[in-house]
Amino acid sequence: MNTIWIALLEKRALSYLIMAALVSYGLFSVVTMRRESAPEVQIPIAIITTVLPGASPEDVEELLTNEIEDAVGNLENVKKITSTSREGVSSVVVEFNADADIDRSVQKTRDEVAKVRGELPDDATEPSVTDVNFADQPIVIAAISTDLPTTAFKTFADAVKAEIEDIQGVSRVEVSGVRAREVIVIVKKEALLTYGITLGEVTGAIQTANTELPVGTINQNDIEYTLALKTAIDDPAEIARIPLTTRTGVTLRLSDIATVSDGVADATTLSRISVHGAPSLQSATLTIYKQKGTDVTEVTGRVRDLINARNKPDEGVTAYVSFDNGDQIKKDLNQLTRVGLEAVALVMIVLFATLGWREALVSGLSIPLSILVSFIALKESGNTINFISLFSLILSIGILVDSAIVIVEAIHVNLGKGMDPVAAARKALLEYSKPLTAGTLTTVAVFFPLFTISGVTGEFIKSIPFTVIFVLLASIFVALGMTPLLAALSLKHRSVSAFERTQEVYAEKLRIWYKQRIGAFLDNKQSKKRFVIGILIAFVVALALPVVGLVKATFFPQGNVDYLYVEIEDLQGTPLAQTDLHARAVEEVLYQLPEVESFTTMVGSGSSFNENASRGSRYASINVNLRLDRTKRSSEVRNELSQQFASYRGATIRVYELSDGPPSGAPIKITFEGDDLTALKKAALDARTLLRTTPGATEVITSAESDASEFSLSIDRMKAAELGLSPLQIAQTLRTAVFGVEATTLKVGGEEIAVTVKLALNPNFATPRDTTRTTIESIRSIPIPTQKGTVLLGSVLTVSLGSANEVVRHEDDIRIMTVTSEVAADTIPADVTTLFEAAAQKDLILPEGVRMKIGGETEDVDQSFRDMFRALIFGVALILIVLVVEFNQFRTSFLVLLVVPLSLIGVLFGLLITRQPVSFPTMLGFIALAGVVVNHAIILVDVFNHLRREHPEMPLREVVIEGGAIRLRPIILTKVTSIIGLVPLLFASDLWQPIAVAMIFGLSFTGVLTLILLPALYLKYVK
Repeated sequence: MNTIWIALLEKRALSYLIMAALVSYGLFSVVTMRRESAPEVQIPIAIITTVLPGASPEDVEELLTNEIEDAVGNLENVKKITSTSREGVSSVVVEFNADADIDRSVQKTRDEVAKVRGELPDDATEPSVTDVNFADQPIVIAAISTDLPTTAFKTFADAVKAEIEDIQGVSRVEVSGVRAREVIVIVKKEALLTYGITLGEVTGAIQTANTELPVGTINQNDIEYTLALKTAIDDPAEIARIPLTTRTGVTLRLSDIATVSDGVADATTLSRISVHGAPSLQSATLTIYKQKGTDVTEVTGRVRDLINARNKPDEGVTAYVSFDNGDQIKKDLNQLTRVGLEAVALVMIVLFATLGWREALVSGLSIPLSILVSFIALKESGNTINFISLFSLILSIGILVDSAIVIVEAIHVNLGKGMDPVAAARKALLEYSKPLTAGTLTTVAVFFPLFTISGVTGEFIKSIPFTVIFVLLASIFVALGMTPLLAALSLKHRSVSAFERTQEVYAEKLRIWYKQRIGAFLDNKQSKKRFVIGILIAFVVALALPVVGLVKATFFPQGNVDYLYVEIEDLQGTPLAQTDLHARAVEEVLYQLPEVESFTTMVGSGSSFNENASRGSRYASINVNLRLDRTKRSSEVRNELSQQFASYRGATIRVYELSDGPPSGAPIKITFEGDDLTALKKAALDARTLLRTTPGATEVITSAESDASEFSLSIDRMKAAELGLSPLQIAQTLRTAVFGVEATTLKVGGEEIAVTVKLALNPNFATPRDTTRTTIESIRSIPIPTQKGTVLLGSVLTVSLGSANEVVRHEDDIRIMTVTSEVAADTIPADVTTLFEAAAQKDLILPEGVRMKIGGETEDVDQSFRDMFRALIFGVALILIVLVVEFNQFRTSFLVLLVVPLSLIGVLFGLLITRQPVSFPTMLGFIALAGVVVNHAIILVDVFNHLRREHPEMPLREVVIEGGAIRLRPIILTKVTSIIGLVPLLFASDLWQPIAVAMIFGLSFTGVLTLILLPALYLKYVK
């Protein structure tokens, strides 16, 4: 390998050509690489959604969910199957093992679901099978406000939606706050009784009246003509004139038996926007999603341009972008780029102060060169520029310069001995190429096992090992292939300045001081014994810190974000107008909060940032933009709002922050399993009460809260059979009467208008939506023709009032209820879980047949830490292999490897001092630290072995002292530059701050291990 590096040193023209090509292609890669906020994590999940309009949760469970669960239960690589059955909708989630081929698994799921389509009710929609992508979150949320009439506003919003969907990179646009045009046919109850007709016959008459079929062609005079029979209705007014023939032969118009309303559909959502504290305006909210594999900054830029073009206040149209993920990404990328440049500048300053400006410049050039070379590999491997990969580059800055520093320092020393530049560079390569390569490979080895981390977390952080490994390999290529050439050109014999003489004087004084101190230490057995015992005690104490709770544990720390969302939930059956009043009460609080820049209100749906958002008239959400110049952290604003809403009695109001890390669900999640819904409900409600009294738990909710009252209708099957009525006829009649049935769709001027048939259960209705403002007696008095004449439904129905579940949940075919909660700021989920478990053992009595398990973030922490620990063990094993190859000795290899576990002393005490928890980022920092400290140890041990080979007569004590003095400056320099390079990361993001803390304190402490403990152990155990 040395031959290659020396050839590059001597064949300068070729080296210049290679350097120019790599720099050019690296710059091209930087410019053309796709940008996104976070990695597009493909979650191994398939979601099966089926709709059965008007069906109760229990009916959905029996008719849809159970059938689909049975169909997909035998699929390969299934980890878990969960489901929710709510009114009219079944959602079955199939989670596959992390190593499953998601595309193949989703296709297999579709195949199995298709097989049971015939077993599902005819009125059910075709089951939809979709996969889940972490990047499938809103990239833009915009609001449009205007004073146009309702139908014109709907047309206008649809036109804007169509324009946005035409933008390259946009996958879909969801519009809320507008009402579609609809023709509603409200059949009079007395007409059914008078003429002996059924709701089904009314629906059928409308369907047949709006039928258009191709007739065919005729040949006349050898010319073929197409026959077009125009039967489709293109004017909503014609609906009222549709003829209907009764059983007695009387022909009626639809308007004779029904009220035909040409208007708008019932409002299912309301939307408003408020900017800079102004009163909220009624609006249409557009939520835009991007296609997989597109550059989010480009897509959001195009969308914003279109929205801004629609903003015409003079014409009464106000358009405002309330959320722009592209802008957020640009801000994050600019911040991380600034942090990276600050790190480079700090490293250059340290090198200038210790080696000189030429040496600093040559060493510092290795940073941009290595990064550009690594960008080539990142682009070609399909990676993107996101905050994970940029963070990895910043993490690498302090590491990648190590090899260049060692080479430049060696050349600097050789020049001081009178060698010419090329000879000095050649000698440095011969001396250092092998240990530097081994050291780099040890760092690569410790990052490589991160690819084995499973699940969403593994996919989320996959960019880190990709980036760091590519940067490290690029850095060793630059350090051995390019840096010697640049040093040979720049570091020529010249007059030495006073500053450089001062540098050398102090460097020599430092070496002399070290030799005296390490010599005295090695000669004093008592000092060595006390030192080793002290290290062992510190190691035990450090390991005990997380155990005793002095250092907490969490999954991903919550950062200071610029976005909150509020979710509002009222009781089952609450109308949209009542929920809107609660939303307006929340708006009044937001108006008074100086930290709020703007907010978007949505009544009728949960937040689009909540992956489990509920829909319905009793739900509302408000997406809140916080001011960038605020003085409070987002967690403080969230807590302040939560405290204000805690005393609100009208509805349940919860406040959430967007997470910086991968999706992990609620921090606290308690699951109860069993068959008896009543027993499950009792257990969940008791647990909710207990969790609410647990310190640190906030926003406690349970699925048992969603219970509602319902009228249970039972069919007297004997009476129905005597009358010739089937349960299906009764069910269809009830569904049409109450919920309504879409009879047909009119196509008018490019617009599709639904025609819905329902019954006037309330004869005094003022608007179509008032038809169901009635009593249960109106249901009992619905007439239905039979073989023995027209009867009332009440004659075959038994009615009872009872409680019902709004949602029925399953996990692996077992009914479950859950209790979840958030945690207060500066609170660790594990602490809350521990307190709850202790209280549950004492005060929570589970009903018979109910089982409890605790998950949430604690479960994620345990799994991720197990994965990280396994990856670390794997990495240490790879390091050992590299060390054995390098030293060809097990004893020496184990001595070098010893610094890895002992570096935990610095890491854990650093976390204690800074009050940071042990977290997933902390573990990443320790893994990075392991590779770096082994690299430094290799440099030291290599010089010991080198001196012993060149001077076999030298006593081992002198070898250790002299070797430590020789390597003192490069080891200190590499540690200091690594630490300095990490300092800006402390202020870049709360998410990544723990990594910087772990590495800075770890590197600081391992200086003691490398320069004091390692020489002592080498002297004692290596013969």
